Amino acid sequence: MIGSPLPVEWIVGGVILLILLVIAKKVGWLDRIRVFFLQTREELLKCSWPNRDELRGSTWMVLVAVALLGTFTFMADWLLGGILIQDVLLKMVGGAG
Repeated sequence: MIGSPLPVEWIVGGVILLILLVIAKKVGWLDRIRVFFLQTREELLKCSWPNRDELRGSTWMVLVAVALLGTFTFMADWLLGGILIQDVLLKMVGGAG
């Protein structure tokens, strides 16, 4: 096999990525990114996370709320859509109503 087994686009992309990483290191971006992730990890460790029972209860509340809102939206659309079609659109086109 002659040449590289990798496509030329991958090699060019790798070289560009390497150049960008060297520039980011010289400018100090990599150090700032590292500090950001360290501080983010520290803040996440300070958070209080729900236990299994709290999570289960919250999940059920969300599911019930979504079901109720979906039912309300469906019923409102169904009722108002029927009224709109019967009273307004059919009268506009001269149909029975």
